[in-house]
Amino acid sequence: MAPRLWLIAGANGVGKTTYAFRHIRAVSGSAAFVNLDEIARGLSPLDVEAGRVAASRIAIARIAEFMQARRSFSLETTLAGRTHLRTIEAAHEAGMEVAILYFAVSRVEISIERIARRVRQGGHDVPEADARRRFARSLANFALYASRADQWSVFDADGQPTIVAEGRRGCIAMRGETAGLPRTLVDALDAMPACAEG
Repeated sequence: MAPRLWLIAGANGVGKTTYAFRHIRAVSGSAAFVNLDEIARGLSPLDVEAGRVAASRIAIARIAEFMQARRSFSLETTLAGRTHLRTIEAAHEAGMEVAILYFAVSRVEISIERIARRVRQGGHDVPEADARRRFARSLANFALYASRADQWSVFDADGQPTIVAEGRRGCIAMRGETAGLPRTLVDALDAMPACAEG
């Protein structure tokens, strides 16, 4: 089996890190996990934002190291930008497969409340305007990323994360109940053709 890049994706506050810490080793078969927020926290525990630039450099170096070694690893991202399209391309060039585990909640207010709860528990903050912007952009970018991934899964993360759709390279192989997900995501899933058998 080819080594694999696992993108643990979705807007801020949808439960990506919680899922990764609990399940990603079993899902991916690898403990290698790149999480910019966790790296920044390690560099500057009392002011995570102050460690972000240095953390970005470390994350980029680790990604390159894992790809060069052709070692399976997971990378957490909001998918709010298009930077990781190049990461997917580089993974494919390195002979790796790419899987996206995309976490979505029904409303941005759920994400904002979860971020507030995380802050109350000593975790890092995300300004509300940033959370709202990333929520919309992440959803808008999902289909583009899914079209480049060898495999993708969408999780309804309003409660315990549950897989509600799966596919590959921009086609859909399985779809469960998705009506409660944001309209942008439902529309993206509606627009995908069914995957060919085999």
